[in-house]
Amino acid sequence: MSLSRATYWSIVLGSALYANIGRAQNSPTQQTDKPQWQDSSQWLYGALTSNFAKRADNYQRALRSFDGVAEASKQYNAFSYSYDLAIAAVQLEQATKIAQEWINTYPQDNEAHLALVQALLMQNQAKPAYEAIKIILQNDAGPQNVAQLARLLPYLENGNDRVTLLQQLSDDFPSNPYLYYYLGLAAKEQGQVDLAIEAFNHALRLDKHWRQLELMQAKALSDVGELKEAQKMMTKLRKRYPNDLNLISTEVDMLVDHYQWKKALQLAKRWNQISPGDERIESLIAWLYANNGEYDAAQQAYLALLKNGFIDEDQFQFQMAQAAINAKDNKTALYHLKAIPKDSRMDMLARQQMALMAFDEKNISSAQEQFSALREDYPGYALEMYLVEISRLDNLSEYEAAEKLMQEALNAYPEHVDLLYAQAEHFIAKNDIKHAENCYQKILKVDPANIDALNAYGYLLLTRTERQEEAAKMLREAIKHYPDSPAIQDSYGWLLYRRGKTEEALSWLQRAYAAYRKGEVTAHYIEILAANGKKNLAQEIYDYERLGQPDNPYLQEIGKRLELDKTH
Repeated sequence: MSLSRATYWSIVLGSALYANIGRAQNSPTQQTDKPQWQDSSQWLYGALTSNFAKRADNYQRALRSFDGVAEASKQYNAFSYSYDLAIAAVQLEQATKIAQEWINTYPQDNEAHLALVQALLMQNQAKPAYEAIKIILQNDAGPQNVAQLARLLPYLENGNDRVTLLQQLSDDFPSNPYLYYYLGLAAKEQGQVDLAIEAFNHALRLDKHWRQLELMQAKALSDVGELKEAQKMMTKLRKRYPNDLNLISTEVDMLVDHYQWKKALQLAKRWNQISPGDERIESLIAWLYANNGEYDAAQQAYLALLKNGFIDEDQFQFQMAQAAINAKDNKTALYHLKAIPKDSRMDMLARQQMALMAFDEKNISSAQEQFSALREDYPGYALEMYLVEISRLDNLSEYEAAEKLMQEALNAYPEHVDLLYAQAEHFIAKNDIKHAENCYQKILKVDPANIDALNAYGYLLLTRTERQEEAAKMLREAIKHYPDSPAIQDSYGWLLYRRGKTEEALSWLQRAYAAYRKGEVTAHYIEILAANGKKNLAQEIYDYERLGQPDNPYLQEIGKRLELDKTH
């Protein structure tokens, strides 16, 4: 309840009760056992006791005290107050009833209609909510009203239901660009990128100069790898609005997402010219220099940040180590990392980076010694250190060392789910499918509701066994319970692809790629794009991702198989 409503009720209730007390003193005494109060006094008393209960955070009691007051008094604020109480007490059926009575009393009031929509959506009653929304839009389909309705839609739990509802409303009000805009946002959120782009295009046809809409369309294109098309849109937008920092910031994010460091640098420098002296922009420029492998330029930028007190000496050394690594100068990187003292808050990160560099240089014994020392010095992070080290050993096919370390970790953390996952991946790397299955079965025995384990198990059966129906059953169950997980979207999309449903598979891989671009997800997306006749887009995405993930074995394999690596 807002402060204004609370103030209103304290004034109204206080003055009204005072007035009724005055009238009682001047009227004849009633010869009854119980006071025969007037109706107005009765509902005011109910409101007052309700207010006391609410202040004690007892919304259920407050609602009981106030029950019937709104209907009896027909006062606008009584409806509003009782509705808020019902929502706070999560009495949604009662909230719906109050909202309907509110509408019956004040049929033209927008707040009453919005209250009904909220109560229905909170009960996941999409169809009645749709009908209630139509009534609102028939009275006023302007941008503010549509925005208010859009803010209520997240109460509808299922994201796909939200998309469907907005599609129906867009069909009912085809000349309303705002509905298409929110349809685009909802579709993008659910990974339905083609629908999102179509909705944004429709809205732009209705309103050709809606800056935010064009920006959202460009972001949707970038999310699915169509950076070239997105940049064309952004270039046009920046010509019209050259000093719009939101446009520049958004395009920098797009370029960074696709490892286009040099282009991002140019825009960041333009940003710095428009808004000089901003620590965040100067830090961004330094970071972009480092990622682009420009060690000297990064050093100058980070020295300026150090001089101005934006970073400390240890942060400077760590960032310069990253710049040296990106410039493929591990010797200089080690120099910077060793300059960080042991009592620094950056010590653990610096030492872990040195251990990882030892793995990269295939100095296995040194890397393992360093990780062992880290676990001893930072026991709170020991499990994470085990997981990283085991993964690196498996990547280098050092299976015997990985198994030995795995047993040590399991002794320290018996039956830990994360370790069982790592053990399953270890066995998969060795092509030991039987033992990998055992690991997933152990996880599901401990936690039958572990959807991630179900997904991983199903994907294993799909890709490494002939038990396709069993795999399909697991993956369908996983996507049913967790449709927004990129890993599960990837697995389910791959299942559809292997069954010849390439178009449906593409929609799921678009969603997965937009949210997560590591491991097999990117390679699967590229392959399914090519299978859908989108070889040019597959090539474009491959070129971006190889810049950022040069050691990704799945990308390497798909590049050779589809002959995409000719430019590298």
